[in-house]
Amino acid sequence: MAKMLQEHKGQLNFSTDVWTSPNNKAFIAMTVHFEVDGVPMCLFLDLLEVVSLHSGKNLEFAQILDDYGVFKKVSKWTLCTK
Repeated sequence: MAKMLQEHKGQLNFSTDVWTSPNNKAFIAMTVHFEVDGVPMCLFLDLLEVVSLHSGKNLEFAQILDDYGVFKKVSKWTLCTK
């Protein structure tokens, strides 16, 4: 899957969702959305427990992109790492 995303010539769009479970554990899920020959595709990338406070620094978005080797494909203006 990582190789397919790395070689994809079109845009990659990402979505995340963060929530807290009934037992007070926080989680983040990340998916990627793109088109192949005009057909919309969506792939689940990761589900992580967030062990610290919910903030931009702690959501691991950049790490997941790096794990899949697509960090360099993301426009700099779309990533806020403050």
